[in-house]
Amino acid sequence: MRKLSRFAWLVIAVQIFFVVIMIAIYSGGDSCVAEESIEGLVAEVICDTADELIALMLFMTALFFWAMSNLVLGIVAVRRRKKKDSSSVS
Repeated sequence: MRKLSRFAWLVIAVQIFFVVIMIAIYSGGDSCVAEESIEGLVAEVICDTADELIALMLFMTALFFWAMSNLVLGIVAVRRRKKKDSSSVS
């Protein structure tokens, strides 16, 4: 079995980091407190909706940064491969 390069370990670490972030965002705790009155129920619904919207925005932002980091890592990998190919030909 071939030994993985430091760059491969970097890619794996980035993937694990973003998976942990996505799980943390998805499993965010409930911060809304239920009350027995109508005003309390309305406030709870508004609070729940706001929590869901914030979680969705955080999730989409993390997903965007995950995609951008994968794009950058892919470009670096292609450039490294071209650099190795050109140096091995000489």
